[in-house]
Amino acid sequence: MAATVDIKAFSDILENRSLVLRELAQRVLDAKAENFTLTRPLLNIIQSESSQLEELLDAYHAKNNTQWYCFRLCIATLKNFSSAGYELVHLKHACRGYDFHSLHGNFLRDTQDAIHYVSSLLYCSLNRLLELSGKMGWEAVENLGMDFSEELPEGLLPRDRQVRHIQSSQERVVKLATNFLNSTEDARFLQAAARAKGPKWKSLNFEQLNEVSIRAEEGRFHNLQSQYDTYISDSDTEKSDEDLRKLRGHISSVLHLLRVTTIFIHVYERHFIADAEQIFSCKKCALTGDWFLNILTHYLAKYCYEFLESARDLCQKMLKRYAVIDTIEVSIPPFFGFHVRPSTLISTIVHHYGSEVKMILDKEYDAGATMNLFLANEWINQLKRNFVFDELGKMDLQQYEDKIAEGEISVLDGVLRVIRELAGRQVIRILNYPLPIEDLVNRTRGTLLEICQAVIVYMHAHRLMTIPYEIKVKFQGDVRVLDDIRLLAENGYGENEFGANIALPAQLDYLQYTRKNS
Repeated sequence: MAATVDIKAFSDILENRSLVLRELAQRVLDAKAENFTLTRPLLNIIQSESSQLEELLDAYHAKNNTQWYCFRLCIATLKNFSSAGYELVHLKHACRGYDFHSLHGNFLRDTQDAIHYVSSLLYCSLNRLLELSGKMGWEAVENLGMDFSEELPEGLLPRDRQVRHIQSSQERVVKLATNFLNSTEDARFLQAAARAKGPKWKSLNFEQLNEVSIRAEEGRFHNLQSQYDTYISDSDTEKSDEDLRKLRGHISSVLHLLRVTTIFIHVYERHFIADAEQIFSCKKCALTGDWFLNILTHYLAKYCYEFLESARDLCQKMLKRYAVIDTIEVSIPPFFGFHVRPSTLISTIVHHYGSEVKMILDKEYDAGATMNLFLANEWINQLKRNFVFDELGKMDLQQYEDKIAEGEISVLDGVLRVIRELAGRQVIRILNYPLPIEDLVNRTRGTLLEICQAVIVYMHAHRLMTIPYEIKVKFQGDVRVLDDIRLLAENGYGENEFGANIALPAQLDYLQYTRKNS
C-alpha cells in the first residue's frame, strides 16, 4: 500500500504550480465579468495550466480525498470549458472563411451566445478557484503582466500556392462522399435532441445523446477531415469542383461542434448532475440548468444536424455527378417478396446515396419509393401462386376425392393431405402448424382442387407458409447503390422466413437506424 503524502508539502507544490492560473483568475475578476472576453491566447493558458494541474492532482488521487476533491472539480471544469471555448472561438473566426453551401440561419449569432455561456461559466469557475485557494491558506498572487488580447486583421492570405496534380483524386472524392453518407445515417438522434423543449426537458434522451455516441461521431468526422486533407486538399479536382470546398467547411464545422458537444455531455454526466454545488457553490446555479441544456440542444445538436444534412445534399450531388450507371440482376426477397421491410431497406439505400434507381420486373418501379416497390408484390404473389397451382395440377387428387366420397376421410383431412404432399415436394414451406383452415374449408364450395387453391391463397396471404419459387429482378442505377442492393439481396434482404430481422454485413450498418425505427 502506498504511503500517505505529506499534506503540507503537497499543498505547497499546488500553490506554486497554480500560480499562473490564479494570477489570471485575479486579473479577470478585477476587470469584472462584463469586460471578460474569451480569446484564444487566454483560453490556451487556462487549458494548459489546468491540464497540468489536473494530471498532478490525479496522480495523487485527489478525487478520492475530501480536502482536494472540490479543487480538482474546479480544475477539471476550467480544463474542459477552456477547450470548449477555444473550439467555439475558432469556429467563430474560421467559419467566415468556409465556403458553406448556405449559412445556416442565425449560426453566427447563436455561436456568440454559446461563447457568452462558456465565458460566464469560466468566469464563475475562476472565481471558485480563488475562493478555494483562500480556504487553502495560499497567498494572494501578484500581477505577472501577461497579455491575453487578440487583435486580428481582416481578410485571408492570397491563395497563390500551386495545386497538386493528383490524377486519382476523383476516385477519392467518390470514396469520401460515400464514407460521409455512411457516417451520418445514424446521427439522427441529434435532430431529436434539437427538438427538446425546456424547462423540464422531458423529451431529451440521454440514452442516445451521451458521451459514447458523441465521441464515436467525433472520431468518424476527424477521420473524414483527415481523408480530405490528405487526398483531396490542394488537388486539381478540388480547384475545379466548388462543392468540395463547401463540403470541407461543413465537415470541419461539424467536427468542432461535436468536440464541444462531447465536452458538454461529459461534464453534464460526470459532474453537473451530482456535483454542481461543489463546482459552483450553489446547486441551483443558472449555469447548470436550462441555459446549459439550451446550448446543448438548440445550438450544438441543432447545428450539428443542420450542417450534416447540408453536407449530405452536397455528397449526393457529387455522387450523381460522378455516377457510373449499370444494371444488376438479383433474386427477389425469398420469403414474402417486396413487402414493407425489404422495400423500406431498398428505398433507404437509394435515398442514402441520393440517386435514381429503377427496379425492373413486370414493369419499371421507382426503387426509391417504398410503396411503389410494395405494389410489385401483387404480380410476384400471383406468379408464386400460379407455380403452386401448376404443381397442384400435376398431383393425383382423385385418390383423395375417392376417399372423401366413400367417407374414409373428411374434406378437411383431404386438404391437409394435399398440403402436406406439396410441402414434401418442397413446393411450399409451412410456417405454422396446426393450420387454422377448418372454417375456410367448411364454407368453401367446389371441387377438392378449388378448395385447395382457396386454402393456398389464404395461407400465403396470412404468412402461414412461404413459396420457395425463385424470381429474378433487375435494378438499374449508380454502381455504388447497386453494390449495396446486391449485398442486401445476398443476405436475404435482412429477414428470415418468419419475417424477423437477421444480421447484415458491416457495409450496411447505415441501415440500422431504419431497421430500429420501422
